[in-house]
Amino acid sequence: MRLFSTITALGVVLASGIAMTPASSADVGVFGRVYLGENYASSNGTWVEVCDMERDGNGVYGQFETNTGTSRVNDGNGSAGGCGNATFGRVNRFRVCEDRSGRPDPCSSWARP
Repeated sequence: MRLFSTITALGVVLASGIAMTPASSADVGVFGRVYLGENYASSNGTWVEVCDMERDGNGVYGQFETNTGTSRVNDGNGSAGGCGNATFGRVNRFRVCEDRSGRPDPCSSWARP
């Protein structure tokens, strides 16, 4: 009877979605995301994405700080479907910026994957 209770309790814990493994920013599928208006940049620690979600004529880019420096990834098609993406060895932090020709570019705060 005691074994049945232990197995039942374990089943309840697993069914409730409680994970028994520690979370890490390097885990695949764990994303950090920052917004600037409707535009965003996201990263899971190696893969990154930048999306222009506003039809305002301004381009969008992400700045990604890696172990080897800072890289820029653009959403090359504006607010049309599809986003810019890239893969790096390790992303330490990132932000999204709006490219405003002839004016300073506003950027989100820095975030971690």
